[in-house]
Amino acid sequence: MGKLNSTDYQILEMIKKNLKISRTDLSKEMELTPAAISKVIKKLILHDLIVEKNVLFSTGGRPRIRLGINPDYKKIVGVNLGSGFINIVVSDLNGKIIQMEERKFVFKGQGKIFELLNEELQKVIEKYGSSSIIGIGLATHGVVDRRKGTVIISPHFKWKKLEIRKELEKKYGIPVIVENDVRAMLMAEHNYGSGKYIRDFMLLYIKSGVGAAIFLNGKIFEGSNYGAGEIGHFIVNENSNIQCRCGKYGCLETEYSEQALINKVVWKLEESGRTEVRENLDIETIYALAKEGEEPYYSIVKEAAYKIGNVVGNILNILDINDIIVSGDIIKTEKLFLNNFKKGIDKMLLEEFNNKIKIRLSELDGMIGVYGAVSLITSNLFQGEKLIKVK
Repeated sequence: MGKLNSTDYQILEMIKKNLKISRTDLSKEMELTPAAISKVIKKLILHDLIVEKNVLFSTGGRPRIRLGINPDYKKIVGVNLGSGFINIVVSDLNGKIIQMEERKFVFKGQGKIFELLNEELQKVIEKYGSSSIIGIGLATHGVVDRRKGTVIISPHFKWKKLEIRKELEKKYGIPVIVENDVRAMLMAEHNYGSGKYIRDFMLLYIKSGVGAAIFLNGKIFEGSNYGAGEIGHFIVNENSNIQCRCGKYGCLETEYSEQALINKVVWKLEESGRTEVRENLDIETIYALAKEGEEPYYSIVKEAAYKIGNVVGNILNILDINDIIVSGDIIKTEKLFLNNFKKGIDKMLLEEFNNKIKIRLSELDGMIGVYGAVSLITSNLFQGEKLIKVK
């Protein structure tokens, strides 16, 4: 049957992206004769890479048969490594989640975290078999050199120059793609969510930190040092006495991340002598009360939305992007967040651009991290690293 060539890969990528594509559509898009397309499709079917699906509506002539990637060709393992948790998912080639596990942990030393990661990977690989897994996508906190698969620095895990791809590929013999977690989430939004048909947008993720990733001209913008989008370390309070993990004071994420908002609420409640201060006061409760207009929750969330908007507005002046996708539980406060976030942007943004800004909410909700990890592999099946190879 022969190895895959550039035309085969192009056609596979087109089939992956278009759920209603037929041989006729491919012939037009590729500017190849129907006979040439049929020959390629026959080859890909024999390799078990694609399948024929239901018949599409036709105005006449032969029926149009929909083509699709064979989801069961191999499995994908996605790892979302966050602050205090490891999500391990298994999906088919179309990104449909088959299995998901979560392991939580209190802060561990850098070696221990890597050990926990290996424990979870070992379970999945033993269950499905390494030969049935096409690749492992690892999304993690920190500055990541995706090409080398190296975590340059991760303040969360105290990793520096960790060649994590090299270590995992040596251990398991499976291709590994490593990426910054927010950039992986951005790819998930592009593949499955609110950014599916947008060529230029910014993803803003508000959780244990405040991070962003940038999509320009249909590609992820990484920056010269792989740090593009690290808005969490934008200084917003020069007089702050709270030190960030990066070593600086007054960073955006130390002032307005979820833990920072919890701390602000606790301080305000203690200051006013209110008795409802509890050690287990969580961010969901804060957002729910803020949405109802109760103080001090309302004012604290309102300020956070506005200040984060200020930072984003300054960045938009430079990048000239109209679309922003926001993810994180803060969006559950709805108008409280959206209205004040937009006011914060407008305060900093050049006036002629204000009305062009579109703020979109993530469609992936709490699954954005795991879909991000899976997207690292699905985006490299037939392009990029071309993980699908046949003999």
